[in-house]
Amino acid sequence: MTFALVVVGSAGSGKSTVAREIARRCTAVYLDKDRLAGPLVEVALSAGGHAPQEREDSAFYREAVMPAEYASLLSVAADNVRLGLSVVIDAPFAGYLNQPHFLETATEAAAWPDVDTVVLRVVTSEEETRRRLRARGLVRDRAKLAMWDTFWSTWGRSTIDWVGVSVMELDNSDTPDLREVLSRLGG
Repeated sequence: MTFALVVVGSAGSGKSTVAREIARRCTAVYLDKDRLAGPLVEVALSAGGHAPQEREDSAFYREAVMPAEYASLLSVAADNVRLGLSVVIDAPFAGYLNQPHFLETATEAAAWPDVDTVVLRVVTSEEETRRRLRARGLVRDRAKLAMWDTFWSTWGRSTIDWVGVSVMELDNSDTPDLREVLSRLGG
């Protein structure tokens, strides 16, 4: 059974670790937004006169760059699904989670074939998220840590308002139990 799994969660939730493990176990194509588009996003931001790591706080990123970034990601996913390959998409989708028809509209624009689409929201505790962001030491996380209360209240436990998809939640505060997710995907 071919599926599309969209793995979302805040920075530091462990969504990438979970997404990679599910892709490995299901022999699915793993599509990480930051790996696919990160260097291009940095070039676009620099060309637009913005700091390369400036994203969530940049209107230019949110309005001009981010829509193209996600459109490309979903188009690559559609190409793989049309080839009969399951995909695991690793991206926060944070700016779109509150838009009920976003995924439906975006996958239609990307010409997705009929495929079982599941959204997996990866969550972890506030303390564990902060610890992980400090430990990984990425430049793009500095602003999140410096403005922690704002970051956590905005992105820490965002709800998913998307319609027309199955949504599951996985607590990744410790070693996650993937059995339910894998079972749902037919694995």
